[in-house]
Amino acid sequence: MQLTVDKAILKKIGKLAIPVMLSNLLQTVIAAVDMIMVGQLGPIEIASVGLANTLRLFILITLLSVAGGSISMIAQAKGSRDKQRMSLVTRQSIVSGIMLSILLGVVGYVLSEPLLNLMNQGGEQEAVTIGTAYLKVLFLGTPFLVLNIIVNKLMQGAGDTFTPLILTIFLVLLNIVFNYIFIFGWWFIPAYGVVGAALGTILARVILVGFGIWLFHSGRNVIQILAGTWRPNWQIIKDILAIGVPSGIQGIFRHASSLFVIGIVTATSLGTYGAAVLGIGLQVEQLIAQPIVGLNVAATALIGQDMGKWQVESAFQKGNLLTLLGLLGMFFLILPVYFFAPEIIRLFDPSGHPIILEGSLSYFKITLVSLLLSTFGIMLTGILRGAGDTKPAMYSAIFNRNIVQLAFAWCLAFPMGMGYVGAFLGIVFGRLLDAILMSYFWLKRKWIQVALEKTDIYRTHLRHLTVDNLAVYLKEVRTPLMANSGTLEIVDADKVIYRAGSLEQVYRFGDLTYYKES
Repeated sequence: MQLTVDKAILKKIGKLAIPVMLSNLLQTVIAAVDMIMVGQLGPIEIASVGLANTLRLFILITLLSVAGGSISMIAQAKGSRDKQRMSLVTRQSIVSGIMLSILLGVVGYVLSEPLLNLMNQGGEQEAVTIGTAYLKVLFLGTPFLVLNIIVNKLMQGAGDTFTPLILTIFLVLLNIVFNYIFIFGWWFIPAYGVVGAALGTILARVILVGFGIWLFHSGRNVIQILAGTWRPNWQIIKDILAIGVPSGIQGIFRHASSLFVIGIVTATSLGTYGAAVLGIGLQVEQLIAQPIVGLNVAATALIGQDMGKWQVESAFQKGNLLTLLGLLGMFFLILPVYFFAPEIIRLFDPSGHPIILEGSLSYFKITLVSLLLSTFGIMLTGILRGAGDTKPAMYSAIFNRNIVQLAFAWCLAFPMGMGYVGAFLGIVFGRLLDAILMSYFWLKRKWIQVALEKTDIYRTHLRHLTVDNLAVYLKEVRTPLMANSGTLEIVDADKVIYRAGSLEQVYRFGDLTYYKES
């Protein structure tokens, strides 16, 4: 791998990544606060929210596909210095988010009760009743949940990660206040119990979405909604979904693999305690990975901006640097868990149950170092997303994290008689193959063509050039001209204009070639 270390780049990475890390941690706090408040109502209420959130997560992962596409496209538009393009992507991200969230919100509303019944085989029916009421309110408010995420991701993709952090802080505070009011009642507002948690969640996001849209219209943010139509632009929406849907599928399969592994582990000598072991292990890993996820978002923004101004070699070197930083960060993050594993396990299980302690120590001993392998997947997913290439991560999640990982976990655990140790080794093997496959896709550089084919200049002109003429144009015209921070690329039906202040260069196309207009 080529690698160039630049202090300015390191400073920019830190400026982008640290607010994202804090935002992600705050999002975790929101979920924890909801569960703590609902927990005061009783065990059935906790079970109802647990069931409901498991189902809602699958729907939400699908809806996040729009946000995944938006962050890539807005980063590339920002890199190309095209404010009109940024405004267009912003409007169409909001439009597509509303359309998709309404569709899935209706489906979720209708299917809430039958799906919860299916998940609650033999359990308390009251949990289904309460969970259904909770879910129906959340599904009615799905557009606001989705738009809240899209607003934040658009700003992050354009390089503003500080404003989303401030908005998330206010979201946490509003969520706590509204949850308290609607769960327990206050003044003339009655106590709605578990449903009140859903009402508080939605109302907090309604306020933040309204503020975010106002901010975009006010001209006070890097994201600005300029004059233009709100009618669906199906080409832009198609591009957003082409990038985002594979990310959504990847998330679903990664989540599903964890559920299936739990089934394998609980069938070993750990029994039901295996669910607690994996629950502790995966929760700790999620906390460890949060800073790396922050780098993942910074990678999408930086790589997307480089590809928007067609600085391919710069993008490649930044991708290598970001991957190395992720590996170094992960190494230092896993050290406390390695040295203080028993103490960390007891934070989650104060009783110190011997089976949970033994299983969790075994899990960390076997899988902890393999988090370094997971870093390749986390970082290269964000890096490739910046180029608009999200299919490699989807393929890897389906093949490595499900088919291969689960097959090895089952074979090692049962036919080979290794029990839960074999299941944990299966997880490690899945992470190893994920790292190898994602590295292959990165080094193969097919992501360059993927990024190019989504540009207006390619669709209008460059796709008609011969392979040789295309390569020459990109190397000798587009790359050096767009390297100038003041250059704007304007694509017309019959020509391309490169404008830097009062200077212009015009290129026309025809007969499989191009020429510079004198």
